[in-house]
Amino acid sequence: MIELNNIQSFAMFKNYNIVGNNEMIAFGMMNIVGSLTSCYLITGPFSRSAVNFNVGCKTIVSNIVMAIAVMFTLLFLTPLFYYTPLVVLSSIIMVAMRVGGKQIRFLVCMSAYLGAVFSKYIYYCGNYVHLKM
Repeated sequence: MIELNNIQSFAMFKNYNIVGNNEMIAFGMMNIVGSLTSCYLITGPFSRSAVNFNVGCKTIVSNIVMAIAVMFTLLFLTPLFYYTPLVVLSSIIMVAMRVGGKQIRFLVCMSAYLGAVFSKYIYYCGNYVHLKM
């Protein structure tokens, strides 16, 4: 039901007509077919749609760029986030959604967070190298 409200809010901005029953049937069918192949439950990508809408993306190219960014993050940056609690990561996302026009405040918070993460990582690497010598 929450996803239907999110879909209708975007449809209102774009002047689309959305039939709620068709959306719920589509979500149900996707989940049934996905369960046959052991997939995760499918929900609407509201946060990705919100970012695309607020930035002003008009084409599918934005999804390709986001997919490349996610792939890069998963391949190369996952070790940095391994020891970070999920609460911290989720709070970063929540702050990013609430910031709106306050990008400078968000950049300050993000730089403080990254400084804490990298200083811990460099500290552990330095101790490891020091112990090996």
